[in-house]
Amino acid sequence: MRALIYFPIIHSPKDLGSLGKAASDLRSNTQENKYLDAVKQFWEIVAKTIEGLELDYSGLKLYQDGLPVCGKEKEIVAEVAESGSENHRLLQTLNQKGAVLMGTESPELLVKERELMMQMLNPTGGVMADSLEKAQTLLNQRDEYIAQRIAQTLQNNEMGILFLGLMHDIEAKLPEDIFLIEPLGKPSVLRGGS
Repeated sequence: MRALIYFPIIHSPKDLGSLGKAASDLRSNTQENKYLDAVKQFWEIVAKTIEGLELDYSGLKLYQDGLPVCGKEKEIVAEVAESGSENHRLLQTLNQKGAVLMGTESPELLVKERELMMQMLNPTGGVMADSLEKAQTLLNQRDEYIAQRIAQTLQNNEMGILFLGLMHDIEAKLPEDIFLIEPLGKPSVLRGGS
């Protein structure tokens, strides 16, 4: 049996680079500070939850939202962690304990989504009428890729942790032989679904 511990996550602006800055610029200082406090508290809960699971980190596979399959996963995580991302600092800590960073996403799909999001967040550029539909299509394509990547790389008797943004919908796309563990609850409930 394969097991995957799934954490639906909230991104900080540091996780998203220039896209995060563009989103932050749309919030007031008060809104931004509340958001950053919530993100920090969230990652403290995730770290404590993982610690409480008392996992064997050797060989534990780490799958991360936004981490491309590229051969430079460790360098990317280090760079984003250095910028202040709690998410990527946790990845570094787990990696130092023996967990393995796994490229998780299609670089091409990430670039397409980033370009679309920058257009949508650009207040002077106007939003195309079909932008939301395009964004949902790209998100679905990313979810399919992530599920396939996990299916191909998480072997029998292995365990992984998936950190994936709250708006993703990957549960039904994973193979049935992967036992899904959701310590923070079901993302569909958190997203407002059933």
